[in-house]
Amino acid sequence: MAYIRVIYKKERDGFDYVSSERLDTLIMGEEISHFYRPAERRWINIKLDPLRGKGGFYQGPDRRRIINRPDEEVQETKTAERNRSSNWLEGLWRDIGK
Repeated sequence: MAYIRVIYKKERDGFDYVSSERLDTLIMGEEISHFYRPAERRWINIKLDPLRGKGGFYQGPDRRRIINRPDEEVQETKTAERNRSSNWLEGLWRDIGK
């Protein structure tokens, strides 16, 4: 489990390393002023910088959703893919044999 460095608002508490779950709790409880984001190599100010889970609204297609297709369509897709790979392999062997 990765730990994240945080700076508490109360000066006497200083800084600490916390789990990501604890970080969420500290942010919601407004107990910290900053946390270190290693990917950006900088301290994130809770009041000014974008925080986790507060992204914008995306209006494009949902590319992560798995669409359940009818079995026949899935089977047709698998057959077409198999034929394509088979034709590719046959073409490769023809090229090697020349």
